[in-house]
Amino acid sequence: MLKFPENVVICDGKRILWNGLGLPENLVFEMARTVLESNVPLKGKIFCFPAQTVLGKLAIFTDEKTQGRDFLVELLNHELLRMRLYSEEVENLVDFLFNDWRPGKRVFIVRSKNFETRLSLREKLSSFADVIYNAGEIDVGIAPAGISLQINEGKVSFSDPEKDIKEAVRKALLMDRYVNEPFSFYEKLPAYNFSLNIQIPESVKTFLRTGDTQKMAELTEKNVEVVFREILEFEKKTLLSPRVPVEAFLILKGGLN
Repeated sequence: MLKFPENVVICDGKRILWNGLGLPENLVFEMARTVLESNVPLKGKIFCFPAQTVLGKLAIFTDEKTQGRDFLVELLNHELLRMRLYSEEVENLVDFLFNDWRPGKRVFIVRSKNFETRLSLREKLSSFADVIYNAGEIDVGIAPAGISLQINEGKVSFSDPEKDIKEAVRKALLMDRYVNEPFSFYEKLPAYNFSLNIQIPESVKTFLRTGDTQKMAELTEKNVEVVFREILEFEKKTLLSPRVPVEAFLILKGGLN
């Protein structure tokens, strides 16, 4: 999860990315749109100014007494570079699990060829799982960090113990999509056989070589906002992140051939 200062509100005119000041949504949108369209700050008890960031132009709200606004934008950019977009597939599974989620747990995906195997797997997993839900073609559930179980039917893919539920779901889906093992854990990802079969855009290849969006922008002759959004969209589509070392390893090992 992203961590911004408590005395800041961030809005792009369409959505509120962070509301540390607890301002009313209608006020935030009204002021943000005015500032972004006019490119002129609004002053009052709350100061709102336009800022160019890695996500494009954003309206930043803060206390009038806040000093060093350039430094504040640099701080926000540093945190925004950790941002991630999530696919509808991830969001849908989060909806199943949200009320049962506790930080430090694992999310797992169960895939089986027939209904009998699916029932058998549910029975085995229910001995330690917190919950298991039918999510269409797959089952999805939450499990504790420590697991001792082996299976020889179907496929069960686990995230690592995670703080954030969206990341846990993404990692479990990643394992289900790419790893060719009946029983797998995200933290052991490099040890497994896997199949990517995806196109790696040139922008992602450049990022893998440089590890830096600024250098990536210079090499591709694009601005930072454009290349960063290309990374975000690649992650959203493939579930793989070149910004995470173990996943970058996966892409380098199997995706650039």
